[in-house]
Amino acid sequence: MKKYPAYISLFIIALIVLFASCKKKDTKDPYADIQGNYFSIRQFALDQWNTFRGSPFLILKTVKNGNKTDSSYTNSDTLNWGNIFKVFFETDISDRKFIGQYTFTQFDDNQEGTHNFYYKANDPDLFTQKLLITIDQINNKVKGIYIETYKKTLWDECKQTLFYYPMHTIQIQTDDKPVIGSKNYSVLQYYFMR
Repeated sequence: MKKYPAYISLFIIALIVLFASCKKKDTKDPYADIQGNYFSIRQFALDQWNTFRGSPFLILKTVKNGNKTDSSYTNSDTLNWGNIFKVFFETDISDRKFIGQYTFTQFDDNQEGTHNFYYKANDPDLFTQKLLITIDQINNKVKGIYIETYKKTLWDECKQTLFYYPMHTIQIQTDDKPVIGSKNYSVLQYYFMR
């Protein structure tokens, strides 16, 4: 039987101990213990789409840019819903990374007959600054969604106010203040004529 020098035996024992002591690090989701999430604009839009798609209706589109206003008629079949959804989807705060970044308040307006859910950003740099959902007290259907956004870059500062009154009005107000050039204020509104 061949004998190995002592340092080789010690090296082999050290390797065995090293590999035996190595174990996979636990990477825990920081939100794993937190249940739920905030209101999802995406899910609400999908629900609205699934409920009303295929129902044809006339829409009055109004665009106000500065002092100029243009209006035109369109319909639910030819309207570019993707552009509208994109603007609203960007405001979605339902991702679990937003948990704890908003102050939530619930209040009832008995005169209007509504429950109101209000989210206010704790950080002024968050894109979605305010979200107000108004729900009917009797049938628990959403009566309105109001959103304020804010985005500041090196080149401009942009604020948006979005409003959706289900199957009645969609409104997107944009107040854009570039560092160079003139301020641009526009209002895009879709009025459902059902």
